Amino acid sequence: MRRRMCENLLVVVVCVCVAAPGALGQGDVNDLWDPAEHFVPFWESVEVSARVYNPAERPESDPDTQRQLTISAGARILDKTGLIGVNTSAGEIVAVDQDGVEIYRSEENPLRSRHYRPIDTIGHLIGLGEWSDDFRSSLNVPLEAGQDYPESLNRVEWTVGVLAADAFEVVDVPFEPNEAWIELMPGLEIMVAEASVEEGRFSYSIEAIYDPNLAEYAIGGTVHFWRDEVPPATIMLETEVLNADGESVQDLSQSGAFSGSSSARSSEGGLMTATVRGSGRCSACGDAAIIRYTFALAPYEREARFVLEDIPVPGF
Repeated sequence: MRRRMCENLLVVVVCVCVAAPGALGQGDVNDLWDPAEHFVPFWESVEVSARVYNPAERPESDPDTQRQLTISAGARILDKTGLIGVNTSAGEIVAVDQDGVEIYRSEENPLRSRHYRPIDTIGHLIGLGEWSDDFRSSLNVPLEAGQDYPESLNRVEWTVGVLAADAFEVVDVPFEPNEAWIELMPGLEIMVAEASVEEGRFSYSIEAIYDPNLAEYAIGGTVHFWRDEVPPATIMLETEVLNADGESVQDLSQSGAFSGSSSARSSEGGLMTATVRGSGRCSACGDAAIIRYTFALAPYEREARFVLEDIPVPGF
């Protein structure tokens, strides 16, 4: 355990957790990264569609019938170790018909933005209190004018973006107001403007200022990059309120109400400022003692390529 003194406030770095060796590489773009260690692809459905435009109403549109295959595909998550988020929008798509002929390859879009959904929020409810660890992507395969639908697809390939890290750091801050700015990570400082606790409830308000080139304060959960942007040195992934034993007051409560809000805006010198507020009512809320921040260190982007074979195509 390392300890840092910031003004008169004690900030405790609880641990640096490192992903299993070889699981995600070391962050170098030349390292091998095997998506098969983390994902298993599947297809859910295939839809065929045809559309024709009225030339009198849409003279700018192609008068020939436009045909398309839409494949609902996805991947089940085997191992979340080191994963931060997934950009579920399909990147490159390749489709090969039953005769081994490539019928479609999507064009690369170098200006495409990347939106990474937090790995723990990906999925959907499949039963009472049961959550699936998978995600889906829509693969659109347009056919050329006059081209018939294939009988089946010999192979379909597609890519998704993955945001990952090999090490994560946890920083604890006392749940109490403080007038000093606290450096959580280089380029990121916070100030606990309000932190109140009473039996059955808590509330807090935290101000933050950060340099987006050095740190990402992911208050909304989703992390996004535009065009040629690259991940900063650290990304703040989660904020939790804990009791003195380091247990989440929300997890301890059998029933409770929790709410939060956040806002961010540009500031002088290219910095960002943010305000985060939260409150809760629960049986364990009166024990709130710690604000815990979880950071990803040296995060990096990877491309996961999925391949499926022998996919049937419905006929009309």
